[in-house]
Amino acid sequence: MSSAISCQISSIGALLRSSGKLTVPPYQRNYAWEEENYSDLWSDIQETFNGKADEYFLGSVVIDNSSSPNLTLIDGQQRVTTTTILICALKWHLLSNNFTELATLVTHDFLSRPDYDHHSLTPNLELNLNDRDFFERYIITAYDPKLLTNLTDEENYSPSNLQLAACYAYMCKEIANLFKDGQSLETVAHEIISALQEKIFLIRIDVADDLQAFTLFEALNNRGVELSEADLLKNFIFSKAEENIDELKSNWEIMCQNIGHYSLMRFLRHQWNSHKGAVPSQGLFSVIKKHTKTSADARALSQQITQSSEFYGAILEPNHDLWRRVSTKETEAIKSILGHLSLMRAEQCYILLMAVLEHSPDNFLSYLVMIRNFTFRYATICGKNTAQIQRAYMKAAHQIRQNQPDSGSESTTESIQDQTHSPGHMSANECFNQFFAELYPQDNQFQSTFAKKSIRNTALARHILAQINNHLKAPEEKLYCTTSLDIDLEHILPKKYKDHWQDKKEDFPGGLHKYIHRLGNMTLISPDSNRRLGNADFEKKRDVYQTQPLEITKRIINEPIWSADAIRRRQNWLASEATKIWKFPVNTEKNK
Repeated sequence: MSSAISCQISSIGALLRSSGKLTVPPYQRNYAWEEENYSDLWSDIQETFNGKADEYFLGSVVIDNSSSPNLTLIDGQQRVTTTTILICALKWHLLSNNFTELATLVTHDFLSRPDYDHHSLTPNLELNLNDRDFFERYIITAYDPKLLTNLTDEENYSPSNLQLAACYAYMCKEIANLFKDGQSLETVAHEIISALQEKIFLIRIDVADDLQAFTLFEALNNRGVELSEADLLKNFIFSKAEENIDELKSNWEIMCQNIGHYSLMRFLRHQWNSHKGAVPSQGLFSVIKKHTKTSADARALSQQITQSSEFYGAILEPNHDLWRRVSTKETEAIKSILGHLSLMRAEQCYILLMAVLEHSPDNFLSYLVMIRNFTFRYATICGKNTAQIQRAYMKAAHQIRQNQPDSGSESTTESIQDQTHSPGHMSANECFNQFFAELYPQDNQFQSTFAKKSIRNTALARHILAQINNHLKAPEEKLYCTTSLDIDLEHILPKKYKDHWQDKKEDFPGGLHKYIHRLGNMTLISPDSNRRLGNADFEKKRDVYQTQPLEITKRIINEPIWSADAIRRRQNWLASEATKIWKFPVNTEKNK
C-alpha cells in the first residue's frame, strides 16, 4: 500500500470533468452553507467573469483516489457542491432560453456522465445519503428555482435540502443579473465556463487510502490552519513596527487575551468592517497590507485593533468585567440580550455593537434591544438575506463613527460611564429608521412564518418559549436564566416516540416526524418532571403539566388529545404572542 500523498494545482472545471464519479462519503456532514457563505464565494469568483481578476484560488480539496477512476471527496465538499450548483443554475437559464445544445454540453462536461449499464446519465458529483436524492432530483436536473423557493421542512425536506434549494435559487438570480446588465446569456455562459476551466483554481491533494485521508483531514481542520493566517498578518504588522516593535508585540498579546478562544481572523474582519468597510472573503490580509505602509500606520492599526478587542471580548462574553462598569440596573438586561444574540449566532451585528460601545455607550442597551428584535424577525424566523444586513450594520457603524474624534490609544473602556449622550450621537430609533426599517419583516409576515417554524436547536427553542412565558407573567416571575438547568425543553410528541404514539399516527397527517420540531409541539417543564415523563403518552404528560408553574405549559392541559391540529393551534397562539414581544420600536421597558 502506497503512503505517498500527491498534490497538484487544478482548475475546479478539471476536477468536475474527471473521468470518474466524485462521491461525498456517508460520514461527511450535510450541505451546510448559508447565504453569507455562498454569496461570498459568488462575489469573489464573478470577478473572474468580467476581467476584474485574472484568477481565483478556491482553497484545497482532499481526495481519496484508492478506487480510481472514482474519487471520494474527503474535504472541500461545500465549495465543490456550491460550484456545481452554480453550473446547474447556468444550465437552467440555458434551457429556459432555448440554448438546448449549449445546455447539453454543459451537462455532459461538468454535471453528468453516461451510465451505459442503465442507459442513462449519472451525476458526476454524488452527495451523502441525506442530500443525494434531493440534489439529483432538483438541482442537477435544473428544476425551476421559483418552485423550489416554496419548499418547507414540513414537506419532509431536511434543513440541508432547503439550503441546497436556497443556494440554487440565489445562483439563478445572480446569473440573471449578469445578462440583464446588457450581456447576452450566451456570452455570460462562455465567461462562466471559461472561468471554471482556466481561472478558478484549487489545490488537489490525493491520498491513497482511508488512514491517510483521516490523518490529513484532522491536520487540515485543526486550529493551526486558522492560526497560520493570523500569524501571517501579525508578522506583516511587526515587520513595519521599527522602533515600536515592543509596543506592537504587547498590543498583539493583549488582543489575543481579549478575544480568547474566539476566531481571531473573524474579529479582525469585523473590526475592519466596523471601521473601514467591506473586504472580500479572502482579502483581509491584502487590504490591510495595502493600507499599512509605514511604522506610524502599523502603530495606529495596532492601537485601534487592541482597543476594539476589549469591546469585542465584552460583546462575546456576558460576564465580562466591562459590564461591571455600566449602570447596575442595565447589567442583567445587557447580559441577557448578549446571550440571546449568541444563541441566534448573530455575529454580524458585532460590527455595529463595537461602534456603539466606542462612541455611544449610553445608548448600548437600546441598540441591543433593537438588534435582538430585528435579528430574531429577520434572520432567525424569516431566514432572510444575511448579506443585506451585514451591509446595513457596516453603514450604521460608519455613521456612528462619522465626525467622532479618534479615541486613540490612551482611551480605555474604564471611561465607559463617563461618556455622555451628545446631540451628535445617533439613537437606536434613528439608526433603525435609517438603516433597518426597510428590511424589517412586518407583523403579518413575521407571524405567518413563525406559525410554521420548526426549531432543532434546543437552547434556542427553550429561549423562545421562555421569552413568551416572561411576556405572560409579572416581572418578578420572569425566567432570566433561560440557558441554565432550571428548566427543560419538553417535546410533547417525543423525539423518540413509542407504540402508544404510533397508534395515533392518523392524528398526524404526513407522519409524526413532521411535527416533532414544530415550536407548537414544545413547552417548558422542570428537569425532574422531564426525566420522569420520557416518551410517555399525552394523557400522562397532561397530568404532569397541570403541576407545572409556568403559564406557557398550563395552557396545554385543555387539549383533549395531542394532534397536528393541536400543534397548529398552539403555534398560532405562540406566533401571536411573539409578534408583540420581538418588535421595534418598543414603547415600554417590558421586553428588555
